[in-house]
Amino acid sequence: MAAARADVALTASPADAASVAEGPLAHVHEHREIAAADVRIIRRLLGSGPLRVLDIGAGRGVFVDEARAAGFDVLATDLEPAAARVWSARGVRGVVADAFAPPFRGTPFDVVRLKEVIEHVEDPRALVVASASILRPGGYLIAHVPSPFSQFYPAGNFWDDYTHVRPFSRHGLMRLMEDSGLRAASIDAYVAGRNPIERVLGLVLRRLLPHTYRVVARKPA
Repeated sequence: MAAARADVALTASPADAASVAEGPLAHVHEHREIAAADVRIIRRLLGSGPLRVLDIGAGRGVFVDEARAAGFDVLATDLEPAAARVWSARGVRGVVADAFAPPFRGTPFDVVRLKEVIEHVEDPRALVVASASILRPGGYLIAHVPSPFSQFYPAGNFWDDYTHVRPFSRHGLMRLMEDSGLRAASIDAYVAGRNPIERVLGLVLRRLLPHTYRVVARKPA
């Protein structure tokens, strides 16, 4: 009986196998409506032409899907090696790379996106400076960062992710952009929802207890 139990324990389901193949990306679930909102922001700022867009920390590539559908020339990058396997299966263009030393030369990007990346690093200013270095003059950086209130949410709690270092206040995030040589153009707050009821509730909570801040900052021309 002991041998039989061992056989059962060592037999993985297809879902388990997929999780192992994806590594840490198995825990990454981006809300498509947030990605779509970022695409709308880019269109409002820069129009809908053939813009060059880079998504740092792209995860499975949900934003890349939305940006590509909008006609942007978009590229994904992530530090996680499993990302390459996920992108290949989904037709996402991307490169596994260190965001502190982005391997891009030549034509700079019109937009660089950092969706929930800054809170994972010990030196956020160095990361933002590196991201700004591959922006064209007048280009935009869009960053999403959990607020201090996120540690009070039962779902999506800040400390549920053991790789998190620190949340950011609105003032701290604005100061980070400015100290990195960017001009903060706007900042808004939101609470993402897993279903329509949660999304409606989020419209109220974002005014009182915002879970995430989204800052849009411009590189001086």
